[in-house]
Amino acid sequence: MKKWVSLHQHTDESNAGGYFEVVTQYTDYINYAKERDLPAVAFTNHGNVARWIKHKLGVEEAGMKYIHGIEAYVTMRLEDKNRGFHTILIAKNWEGVKEINKLSSASFNRDDGHYYFKPRILFSELENTSNNIFVTTSCLAGALNQLRPHYDHQSDKQIDGDENDLQKWIDFIVQNKSRVFLEVQPHNELDQAEYNQFLINLSEKYGLRLIAANDIHALNKRHNDIRLIIKKGKANNYSNDDSFELWCKDYDEMLESFKKQGVLTREQAESALDLTMEIVDQIEEFGLDRSHKYPQLHKNPEKEFQKDIIEGLKKRGILDKPKDEQKVYLDRVKHEYKVYKHNGAINYMLADKAMCDEARSQSIPINYGRGSVSGSLIAYLIGSTEMDSIKYHLNFERFMNPERVNLADIDHDFSGEDKLTMQKWLLTNPQLHAASIMTANTYGLKGAIKAIADGLDKYKGQPAYIQSIRNQIDDDGNYPDELYQEHKQLFDMAKEIVGTIDSFGRHAAGIVLNTDPIDDVMGTQTVKGWPYPTSQVAMKEIDYCNWTKFDVLGLDNIGLISKTCDLAGLPFLTPDSTDIIDFEDEKVWKSMRESNIGIFQFEGDRAGKILKDLFSDETLSKIRTDVPNVRLIDLLSLANAAQRPSGASYVQAVTEGVSKDNGSKVLNDFLAPTMGNLVYQEQQTQFLSQFCGWSDAQADLIRRGIGKLLA
Repeated sequence: MKKWVSLHQHTDESNAGGYFEVVTQYTDYINYAKERDLPAVAFTNHGNVARWIKHKLGVEEAGMKYIHGIEAYVTMRLEDKNRGFHTILIAKNWEGVKEINKLSSASFNRDDGHYYFKPRILFSELENTSNNIFVTTSCLAGALNQLRPHYDHQSDKQIDGDENDLQKWIDFIVQNKSRVFLEVQPHNELDQAEYNQFLINLSEKYGLRLIAANDIHALNKRHNDIRLIIKKGKANNYSNDDSFELWCKDYDEMLESFKKQGVLTREQAESALDLTMEIVDQIEEFGLDRSHKYPQLHKNPEKEFQKDIIEGLKKRGILDKPKDEQKVYLDRVKHEYKVYKHNGAINYMLADKAMCDEARSQSIPINYGRGSVSGSLIAYLIGSTEMDSIKYHLNFERFMNPERVNLADIDHDFSGEDKLTMQKWLLTNPQLHAASIMTANTYGLKGAIKAIADGLDKYKGQPAYIQSIRNQIDDDGNYPDELYQEHKQLFDMAKEIVGTIDSFGRHAAGIVLNTDPIDDVMGTQTVKGWPYPTSQVAMKEIDYCNWTKFDVLGLDNIGLISKTCDLAGLPFLTPDSTDIIDFEDEKVWKSMRESNIGIFQFEGDRAGKILKDLFSDETLSKIRTDVPNVRLIDLLSLANAAQRPSGASYVQAVTEGVSKDNGSKVLNDFLAPTMGNLVYQEQQTQFLSQFCGWSDAQADLIRRGIGKLLA
């Protein structure tokens, strides 16, 4: 059997523009193509290239060639109040990918007029595309159909068209006939049939080639039926939707459809289908750059980094310590510096310092140190954390490991509006090319039930009834069997669209950034309610390609502490504020057990009970019998660990002050601070290093492996 490849194919990413079109996910098309031994898979979504890296990896994992494309909306002039003419762009190579991505990014510009209900590109921009891009004239919503004078049977009216603009399109196609093709589709619908005849006439007059497509919006008829039901419920369906068979068809099925339509000869139809394979053969495969993409803010980063470290040694009082203590700190600095240089991460640390410096210049308080960055002494010296890793015995390799290939990650907490201020600073910094990280909003079962029910006559006009069905579905997607039996059709269809994309949003904290532009190598967009760029690739794709990611998080407690300090006439407190605060003040700890309001991660009922029980006089007395020098702040960390998913017996032992006997004095002494239990990730690496003979770097890799295994 002969083969063809659809170069006009939509996944559920096409739904992101606020107009529901597709229930089929990209993996469905990949599986379809693989089962039929097709050489390639193309995706051409409406107005975006969203999640294209995920698409590429999925196609190539299945052993096929990935084809990068988009169905762009093309307008003649930015001032024209239209939603643009549908036009298919296909990348011939990596340069074509970047070109398409850049066009897509520009199409979302809401300030210069590109975006008008849809992300649009200018016809002049299309004209200026290079030979690295193939173009097809797309569907009935394309320029050649919309600009030609004709009678539109769907709307039952005469379309005047625009002869001048039509000629501009024809001239563009003729001048680029080696890469621009007239797209014919086999739908047995009068408007399509007449349009195909118009294209045949153009082809014969100017020597242009016809290319076949099916404007695929569904894997099969079942998926098409479901999408039409949803479109009906959302009131965005057309009266002649049933005339278009917008699902995957093989070569012979396409020939049969063209035959039924009765416009193209068999020879013309075969030639149009065969052209798709010719194009596939011309498309070049390309790799992805997975190198670390740290932003560079300084001409001489090393010199700047060294200067900042020296200033930090002075500011943090390290150089005032006794010589033997100094040596411990300086040896650690030398070790860390070598790792940063080895990993090429100096620029990353300087970029983080720049953000922290900006926050402090605006008197914005920052968290003391979240996560593994607190293990870095250099991070403490340059102000990325307020935790002295030597003083608190924190592990550097958990943050930055010479044997780790993935990027380090620094999270920062800011309160309320401060979080938005810092995100905006990153996104508008002229030295950086930054974007919020996209998220995909998908249907869960409850949402799917509503989407389907809204389009079924059985449930029409009964929103309360639909809601009563949804109310019987729990958060894990479970429901009574009798409910399923009563609404079997509804549930069966709903299950098929669980996971389908409904819209795009942005990650609340994640910002991806680079010193070089990202509008071409990544692609950017705008999403509802956020005026700044958002990536067209998601978090895992960013991680895969090793783009730099900052997490700018919101934590109201930071603002609470800051305001309290202001009212008390104190500077913003840090772990170094031991001259004005006693972190072991038992009056404070006893007050915390009495009320857990405002205590980070302990405001819940279960967490509050753990806090109350652990810090009771009885429990503290038991613990001090085994660990006389136990620090109360360490017990708070232990309480935090206990409220995470853990066994009831472990929680009971901790809250009752019962230490575990491991049968070894050395091991018991090692685990004494955590009552005989291996609790923290730092303890894992210390154990593997001290008891098993692994290097710190090797121990961290094992720690990470254990974490992934348990996850």
